[in-house]
Amino acid sequence: MVLDIVIFGGIGDLALRKLLPSLYYLHRDGQMPGQSRILCVSRAEKPRHEFLDLVKEKLAHFLGQDFSEEVWKAFSEVLLYEKIDLAGYDDWVKLKDYLNIGPTDNRNIIYYLSVTPSLFTPICEQLKTNNLNPDCSRVVVEKPLGEDHESACQINDILAKSFSEKQIYRIDHYLGKEAVQNILHLRFSNHLMETVWNKDHIEKIEITVSETVGVEGRAGFFDRTGTLRDMVQNHLMQLLNYIALEPPKSLEADHIRDEKLKVINHLVPIDAGNIAQSSIRAQYSAGKIDDKPVMGYLDDIAEQPYKVDGKGETFVALKVFVDNERWRGVPFYLKTGKRLDRRHAEICIIFKPPETQFYDEPDSNQLIIQIQPELTVSINLLMKKLLGTGSALNKHQNQMDLHSGDTKKVRVPEAYERLLREVIKGDQTYFVRGDEILASWKWIDAIREAWQSESIEMQEYPAGSIGPSLE
Repeated sequence: MVLDIVIFGGIGDLALRKLLPSLYYLHRDGQMPGQSRILCVSRAEKPRHEFLDLVKEKLAHFLGQDFSEEVWKAFSEVLLYEKIDLAGYDDWVKLKDYLNIGPTDNRNIIYYLSVTPSLFTPICEQLKTNNLNPDCSRVVVEKPLGEDHESACQINDILAKSFSEKQIYRIDHYLGKEAVQNILHLRFSNHLMETVWNKDHIEKIEITVSETVGVEGRAGFFDRTGTLRDMVQNHLMQLLNYIALEPPKSLEADHIRDEKLKVINHLVPIDAGNIAQSSIRAQYSAGKIDDKPVMGYLDDIAEQPYKVDGKGETFVALKVFVDNERWRGVPFYLKTGKRLDRRHAEICIIFKPPETQFYDEPDSNQLIIQIQPELTVSINLLMKKLLGTGSALNKHQNQMDLHSGDTKKVRVPEAYERLLREVIKGDQTYFVRGDEILASWKWIDAIREAWQSESIEMQEYPAGSIGPSLE
């Protein structure tokens, strides 16, 4: 099998920092067909030797001790570069000649759109015009996949004019994380878990993604979109879907994605009637991260070389309900923000206490799925304290690690490496379908509209704190 990978934006930050390192590993580990080529496309004029020097420098930097001269020599032989004005017409004959697609080609072609969404239209139009979109081709689309329901519809329409839904792979890199991919196996491979995975046994679920960094060089984009659209609409929504979905008919991609869509369609709207009780929007003020003073958000953006309005939220907390038989009445707390006390992402399932209680202050059992910085699954159980004195029922909260692998001894593939491997295999399981994107944007848009119509106050939280709480 022949494989051609074409990266539009091939010398941009994402390509050099994530995509090419991922392809390096896949090539090194024999995860790519023997007859593979990788073409990086950009509008910049760059001789091949300069292109290879740039890629080598970045790989050596990002891979560290994993970089090998021997592997690089073999990998560099499949790397090519071509200057193409993506918004123009004349240069596309270069790509047509390079691919030389015949009527009975036995190959796979992957187009990775590592470019701004404004270039989706000319790229897709030219691929179609030049007959470069055969059934054997796939297109990978990098987020943001719209900024609201309307713009997401426009992007879907652009893609649909040149590719079928079976050819479209919408990236959310959280779906490439080991811990996230393990959620379905944890739930549906273990009778113990699935029998208690419902409102009768679970009191609440907390999904948290916290960052210590500020807006960095993304101040303009971030202030316009805010944390709700930047983080909740994609990453946290995916975690919610995986935790809450019903058992699919099978583990085939569309059966799983059907159930994810049902979760979104059963979300209770957060609108003008409940926005004050169900949401918090906030910006970080001055504080300390790792004992180092940091500026507040408004001071951060004031230092940008361009004007930033300062209206974007850096923190969001939502109290969400899924209105179906399994979850009715169980609150899902979604929380994410910047400049918080630590960098971590986890899902905490908090179970109801037993009906029979022998303690004045009962503790709940908890299942904790940690996504980063460590990959662990653990459960907190109430047990007798070892050599405890006093009452024979002296309690002790004990955490048991359920993760069987030692991730410190094994290299865990990064999200993009996993997802690129799935694209090569032609498996859409860990990619977002178009109808799911549109449904999630419709639900998110209602929150934004309610914030505006009800004039919900922008709160503050000190940098280095855990942020405000809805409970």
